[in-house]
Amino acid sequence: MPGNLLDQPLLRLSKSDHFTVRDAVQGVAVLGGIGSGKTTGSGAALAGAYLRAGMGGLVLCAKPEEAELWRRYCAQHGRSASLVEWDGTTPGFNFLNYELARQGGDGINSVVETMMRVVEIAALASPMQSRAGEAFWIDTQRQVLRNTIPTLYAATGTVRVADILRFVRSAPIAPAQMADPNWQRSSFFFEMFQAARAYLDDATGERLVSYWRNDFATLDAKTRGNIVISLTTALDRFNHGWLAQAFCGPTTLVPELSFHGAILLLNMPALTRNEDGIIAQQLFKYMWQRSVLARNGLDPGQRARPVFLWADEAQYFVNSFDAEYQSTCRGSLACTVYLSQSLPTYYAKLGGDGGHDRVHHLLGNFATRIWHNNACAETNEWAAKTLGRTLQSRANTSHGEGTNSNYGLNLGDGTTWGSNSSSGSSYSGGPQGGSYGSSVSSGTSEGGHDNRGRNRGYGTNSSRSWGTSETMDYMIEPGEFARMLKTGGPAHGKRVSAIWFQAGRRFAASGGNALLAEFQQ
Repeated sequence: MPGNLLDQPLLRLSKSDHFTVRDAVQGVAVLGGIGSGKTTGSGAALAGAYLRAGMGGLVLCAKPEEAELWRRYCAQHGRSASLVEWDGTTPGFNFLNYELARQGGDGINSVVETMMRVVEIAALASPMQSRAGEAFWIDTQRQVLRNTIPTLYAATGTVRVADILRFVRSAPIAPAQMADPNWQRSSFFFEMFQAARAYLDDATGERLVSYWRNDFATLDAKTRGNIVISLTTALDRFNHGWLAQAFCGPTTLVPELSFHGAILLLNMPALTRNEDGIIAQQLFKYMWQRSVLARNGLDPGQRARPVFLWADEAQYFVNSFDAEYQSTCRGSLACTVYLSQSLPTYYAKLGGDGGHDRVHHLLGNFATRIWHNNACAETNEWAAKTLGRTLQSRANTSHGEGTNSNYGLNLGDGTTWGSNSSSGSSYSGGPQGGSYGSSVSSGTSEGGHDNRGRNRGYGTNSSRSWGTSETMDYMIEPGEFARMLKTGGPAHGKRVSAIWFQAGRRFAASGGNALLAEFQQ
């Protein structure tokens, strides 16, 4: 890949940071809640950047308005002439003929795997996915197809879904039946074997006959019936209605058109075409992905232009092949953009045993992740964990105030009193006479005292302290993804914000691998 092409700027994220082709080929996963502005914010910015760069692409439609949105994008960025819109009627894409033309007779196993992918896609699109992940049913269905498709190809020179259905439905249900003349006369299965005999070598013919007589025909009737029903139910969609017209008729549209700048818009909205719309788009997406991975084997003119895969409401279109594709498509200059609401949205579509791991395996292959406003706690926690913990300085302050007061009152009264009295007499005599006297004294004393007092006191005090501490904590707390990000509209001046994360990147504007980006609606 030429370095000057990979380093071509596509989108300006800040005054000194750009999103380049090198970044784009590593994949972009956008997550945001309903009304978060992901489609009109980062989605519109990326779509415009890819169109201005002259990329070809494949656009999947979940909502009816998606087609009109992309018509407007193409007109706005001068790419209307590159738009090829397919609504399932005209043009058409016979995926089996396409795969046979691409691989030839030696690519029968590739055709088998394509049919198995169709079975998986049909199971994922169905509300009931109970048996889609059971290894036994997957293996037996693959075994049936592996022993059907070579016979049909040898007999007719092509493979048609209608012939697969007729062949499997008319297969023997008992070993002796294959030698029964009455069964032979009415069996499409026997007719195809007879026509194929001249074109199959002995070893291949014996192997095919052995499977149908010794393996398939000897299965328990209920087990065999379940295998046939599960396989034919998935494929029968392509035997009726617009799916038959779109995928089993003439081919006038091929994935390689995007290598030359075409924008292939699959206007088969999942919300109006329901399961058939999902199956049709998933099937074409799978064939497109395979052609992209194989493009480096083509001439230089078919591998020089970057291409993109676009899926808004991507949960409708993911399957088990996406993680494998995303892990290897960088070398084919392929840029994937998947937009969805949350992790649980993906879990619901890739559920069952190991569904959690399959989702994270897929999303782990997207180097760029853009998180818009979201009310999903699990998605927000995943975003916070992805950004990681850093050494955070936390400010701390303390403030205290106090008031004290005291009041006192004392009161005392005292009274003292007392009285005393005294009396006495005396007599003395001698030769010359005598004397007599008496005295009386009395007294009373009384006293008292009072005392009163009051005391009062009042005081206040206050204190304040502050400082910082360092701790390892989330760069952005999970709750902030629901609080700080703008969702556009009049309330935010038609501005949408998001956290733009890119593995291995150091943004000049932030100094880290995450950036707060804003987009004008």
